Amino acid sequence: MSTPVTQRTELLDALRGFALFGVVWSNYAVLAYWIFMDPEARSALPGSFLDAPLEAFHTLLIDGKFYSIFSLLFGIGFGFFLEKGSDGLWRFYRRMLILLVIGWLHLRYLWAGDILFLYAALGLVLPFFRKLNDRALVVTATVLILSPILIDGAVILTNARFDPLGPVLRFHEAREAGSGSATFPAMLAVPDGGWKEFMDANAHTWSFRFVHLVESNRPPKVLGLFLLGLWVARNRLFADVEQHATLLKRLCLGGVVIGLPASVLMWWAEGHVGHPPEPASLLRATSYAFSVVPLAIAFASGFALLWRSGVWQQRLLVLAPMGRMALTNYLMQTIIALLLFTGIGLGWGTHVSAVAFEGLALGVFLMQVLWSRWWLARFQYGPFEWVWRSLTYGRVMPMRK
Repeated sequence: MSTPVTQRTELLDALRGFALFGVVWSNYAVLAYWIFMDPEARSALPGSFLDAPLEAFHTLLIDGKFYSIFSLLFGIGFGFFLEKGSDGLWRFYRRMLILLVIGWLHLRYLWAGDILFLYAALGLVLPFFRKLNDRALVVTATVLILSPILIDGAVILTNARFDPLGPVLRFHEAREAGSGSATFPAMLAVPDGGWKEFMDANAHTWSFRFVHLVESNRPPKVLGLFLLGLWVARNRLFADVEQHATLLKRLCLGGVVIGLPASVLMWWAEGHVGHPPEPASLLRATSYAFSVVPLAIAFASGFALLWRSGVWQQRLLVLAPMGRMALTNYLMQTIIALLLFTGIGLGWGTHVSAVAFEGLALGVFLMQVLWSRWWLARFQYGPFEWVWRSLTYGRVMPMRK
């Protein structure tokens, strides 16, 4: 007997809400400007003795894992659009074009760490893979996810003559030279400055985001996760958890067995290796590839397995409203951080240690859980979801319940 559509949707919404927890925890290290500070400045902050254990915890269990869950969910969502035929496919294209604009505005004017622009850009090429069979889909996804190892290996073997980062770096360096300012000093001026310092920093830090995306080989990894999500949607792993419980248990166990040791190796490599063309950088790329995606799959599979229990389902269901408003909550996490950490608000950036901004991130998450439940008891969509949906369908959608 198949699982009701509402229950399947609630599981994915709850998993999306769970992913937002890891996203806010990861992003606030950057949004609080802590990551741009030198070690001496960090150590002078109250509570800094907890920085090292918190940083290790993040590397082992948080960083990369939750955006990977989001990427899987994105691919699953694309699978749902394909079930609606050609109309669903064209509607998906419209959604991606609108998301591209939203992502660009977020990237350019609010935060250079935006992920929406990349998701939308890769989403536009995702339909080209829709006719691949399941085996080809998994093989292509695996190659894309492991491609950073091949790319870093090629950089090392060619002594950096092959360097995909080169053109992007030169573009960013030209912009830096033309603006007469550097990225990190401009960023560190934001917490104690006002609106002008904030906008001046954003004027050129957005290009640094492209450097980081290319440097971290993010596009092929994200596209690979999209394809895995499409495979999950096709095989209905989360549509009928009970039927696929055995496979989900294997994925969960395998993800932990592979991902956790690799995550420990990645944590060690973070402090001991350099960048390409140093051969040791290949260790970091390898440990990252074998830690992030397997653990993300383990987390998502474990979440679905817990959903089978009536008691756990009621506990996890509290996250579903937040997941239904994922776009709104993601953007609001940035806006709240700007009010907390920049000079246009309280200016706490560079003045709080890891334990402080992590506590604030947890507080923001809990507030959003409660607020999302309150909002969706009265309205059909989150504010930004309503705008996105209305633009997609070309008409004003009814908002109130």
